[in-house]
Amino acid sequence: MTDFTFASTDGYELAASWFPAARPRGGVLISAGTGIRRQFYSRLAEFLQQRGLSVMTYDYRGIGGSRRGSLRGFQADKLIWAERDMTAAWAELGQRTGELPVYWLGHSLGGQMPGLVGGIERARAICTVGTGVGIWWKMLKPYRWFCLFVWYLYMPLMTALFGFAPARLIRQGQDLPKGAALQWSLWCRSKDYFGKHLGSFRLERMAALRQRWWSIGFTDDPIANWQTIPQMMRFYPGVALRFDMFTPGELGLQAVGHHGFFRPGCEALWERLVGFFTNENAGKPESSDSGKA
Repeated sequence: MTDFTFASTDGYELAASWFPAARPRGGVLISAGTGIRRQFYSRLAEFLQQRGLSVMTYDYRGIGGSRRGSLRGFQADKLIWAERDMTAAWAELGQRTGELPVYWLGHSLGGQMPGLVGGIERARAICTVGTGVGIWWKMLKPYRWFCLFVWYLYMPLMTALFGFAPARLIRQGQDLPKGAALQWSLWCRSKDYFGKHLGSFRLERMAALRQRWWSIGFTDDPIANWQTIPQMMRFYPGVALRFDMFTPGELGLQAVGHHGFFRPGCEALWERLVGFFTNENAGKPESSDSGKA
């Protein structure tokens, strides 16, 4: 693995890591959830690397290695992350892999946004993990009540006081730029999430995608659940979708939640992910007993 930097579409320097396969048969871009540093995805990246897929991870501007000093007054929101940073990362992966097939792996926010990424049509397949709408009243209890506090009180108050959101204080990942925090808060308070906030052009771009798409969820994830994942996928009606919801017990685990797919213990699903990406003739991945198309 090597660390490097590359320029976003507006010239902002982003931190990234490259996991080159010895005999690559494709490339994977891992796009993170909100406030999660790229190092969190290193174990999965190494696993994919060992199975012939070169992998790139990266930090959105203002997060992890892509943060430059104080976040007070720093201009960034989720659409900037998608349309500038994700787009530039996708292009960088393409340059590094040449004519090899390329695949998108998105966690949470990183799975919501591929339709806004320039050049995403080149993706042979897309996999999203823990990706649903963030509408607070559709979260599982008791996490739902925590979200009510975060979106209506904590984010507006803290960004007004500090000029950014100290998300680390409430164990919600890295501290967030004000624009990203307030935009997140607005979407999570809206009944159609970002539907009425993106505009028709962006929604049409999402609806135009036609890739094979595997959406993975877990029954103990209070955020991405049976309600929120299907509602997110309504923004992508044209994809060849497989939606699987797994129980921790199916994987021999006590818990998986919103982040556990990327930790040791989910190697069986990692193997299936490799098969989904590389075996294009297989169509949709094999369903779990708890899965639903």
